[in-house]
Parts: sequence; structure tokens; C-alpha cells
Amino acid sequence: MKTHPATLVKPLLWIAVLFPIVTFGDQTDGRLDKLFATLQSSGDTVVQRETILTIWEIWYESGREDIDKLMEQGGEALQSGQLARAEQIFTQVIEISPEFSEGWNRRATVRYYRRDYTGSLDDIKRTLTLEPRHFGAIWGRGMILALRRDLTGSIRAFEHLLEINPYSQDAIRRIELLKKEIEKNSV
Repeated sequence: MKTHPATLVKPLLWIAVLFPIVTFGDQTDGRLDKLFATLQSSGDTVVQRETILTIWEIWYESGREDIDKLMEQGGEALQSGQLARAEQIFTQVIEISPEFSEGWNRRATVRYYRRDYTGSLDDIKRTLTLEPRHFGAIWGRGMILALRRDLTGSIRAFEHLLEINPYSQDAIRRIELLKKEIEKNSV
């Protein structure tokens, strides 16, 4: 029995609606709005953890095979402690795809580990220009400001993180510690 092509259209449309093909992620991915809404509203720690992991997965995918390969190589270099190599690779990512926020964020991370806090803050600024909700970059800003003894600035960074992820226990704990440090220093 031969099927007429028009009869295939309706089932294919339903498949496309139910199982959309996502060709890439990054900070422009349409799924992020819903994930951030879930992060704002869910008090369930399991849901929060899964949502955060999904957001990271989306941010990490550029949609370009060459960039994704470089991101993988940079991550491997970072994990093996080859910080100069990792920075070089993430710089390549930025040069090839300057609109890809995670390239900037990963280089900021490497620069943080290399104690290049000025360079890291510059990359964080660029990351947040491309993806203002990037809680990893905001966390990094808070950490660097604390290391620089800008405790008030660090608190503001972690409070900003709480605006995005109100259930971040780490941010809550850090704010408490920073406030105690300010109080201790003011005596």
C-alpha cells in the first residue's frame, strides 16, 4: 500500500512539536527562559540541581563543531592543571566566536585559577553582557571581590546571584560570612 505524502505531514508536525530538534544551545537558547523561571520558583533541591545542570549543558553547547571541540580540549586542559594551555584554547574560542558567552566564562575561570583577577573580572563582565543571568560568572565576581577585600561588592554580587537563583545555599552562606567579616572589622 502506497502512502500519499500529504498524509505524512500531520504526524511529522506532531513529532516536531513533541520532540523538537535542538541544533544548539548557548545563551540564546529559547529553553533558558523556562529553566530560569523554574530556578526562581522551585524550592525542591532536586529540581534546582537538575535545572542548574541543564542550564550549564545548554550554555556549554555552541552549535558549532569546531567550538565544541575546543571547549572540550580547554576543559581537559583545565582539569589536568594545564592552565596556560586552557587559557590559550579558550582565547581561541573567543576569537572565533566572540558572541559565545561560555567561552568568556571559561577563560574567566582559568584566569581566576591563575590569579589574574583583573583579567577574570574583564571576562566576567563580557560574559554577563552576553548572558546577564550567568550565575557562574556572578559567583566568580563575588569570589574575586571577596579576595580583593571588597566585602560590600562581594555581598552585592551574591545578592545578585540570589535574584537569579533565590535558593542558592552557597550564596546565602557566603553573604552571612561576609557580613560577619564586615562586622568584625568594624569593631
